[in-house]
Amino acid sequence: MADFQEETKPFVTPKSITHFAIASIVMFGYYLLIDWALMVVQGLDFFYLLSTGGG
Repeated sequence: MADFQEETKPFVTPKSITHFAIASIVMFGYYLLIDWALMVVQGLDFFYLLSTGGG
């Protein structure tokens, strides 16, 4: 029987870095949208915490 050698590929590639960056931007936008929607529902302005000094 011939020994099979596993193909080794680099774990971090430019494609994976690009996908990670795109996913991070999309997640940030998603949470920003949720935050904005909750502020609208509660009747607060978007920078409520910054303007009141909270945080």
